[in-house]
Amino acid sequence: MIRNFIVMYTLKNTSKQIITFIAVTIIISTGIFIWMFNGAKNNTIAVLIMMWTPGISAIITSLIYKEKISDFGWKPGKMRFLIYAYILPLVVSLIAYGFTWLSGFAEFTASAVVNYKWAKLLGFELPAPFFIGVFSKMSLGFMLTCVVVLGEEIGWSGFLTPKLLKLYSIPVVSIFIGIFWSVWHYPAIIGGFYGQGTPLWISLPGFTLVLTGLSFVRTVLVQKSKSLWTGVVLHSSSNIILMGMFYEMTVHKGYAAYIVSETGIFTGIVFVIISLIFIKFQKHLTYA
Repeated sequence: MIRNFIVMYTLKNTSKQIITFIAVTIIISTGIFIWMFNGAKNNTIAVLIMMWTPGISAIITSLIYKEKISDFGWKPGKMRFLIYAYILPLVVSLIAYGFTWLSGFAEFTASAVVNYKWAKLLGFELPAPFFIGVFSKMSLGFMLTCVVVLGEEIGWSGFLTPKLLKLYSIPVVSIFIGIFWSVWHYPAIIGGFYGQGTPLWISLPGFTLVLTGLSFVRTVLVQKSKSLWTGVVLHSSSNIILMGMFYEMTVHKGYAAYIVSETGIFTGIVFVIISLIFIKFQKHLTYA
């Protein structure tokens, strides 16, 4: 009886924390979006605060409920999960963009890659060799992006994912966070200061598919590693490789942005499929 009471109380308290986190995130985000829509869309401070909103909301929620911020999963966990987090967006990119280039729906170009500023930071003159450009962005660009996306992942991977996993299964958690994460970006996409400028009937569902695929992988990795750093690596790798480098290797004409990129429908479909395959091969997972 006492044990059941403790379990019920814990679950109820977890639900309250989740609701509070969502409410705080919406309130802060609304204020920042109002600021951005009134002339601050290119303001670096506004963008950084927006990206750190989930982390700030997680910290505020933890302080309200007297939860330990040290429990967010600050240890890196096992290396293989960090490797999965880095490699999977590359696999999705090779399949989605590779098919698009080979099929003729879009053209490949190396012009952006050989002129990456990252290669210059490594001491190479521009234009640099193609593989040097790729390496520079996948290393230096990746590390810088990790610092930027940490704020988001403190919220998504450090707080929200572990809390939801106490109540729901991995598929339910993945879909919930994927949709919430996507909708959180919608004002920026609708406002025209995020995304690739595709029509909303393409960009919104395409972006939602991409982030839902990401969410499935993140949920599995966070559940297995108990580390928010898997989310940071996955998010950064996706931004740098899938949404950045591979799109920059694509000639931006015709319907390229409709098919691939962070809002591309085909990219989203491939990401969801790869994510489900990844989950299937984790046979030793325990679903809540």
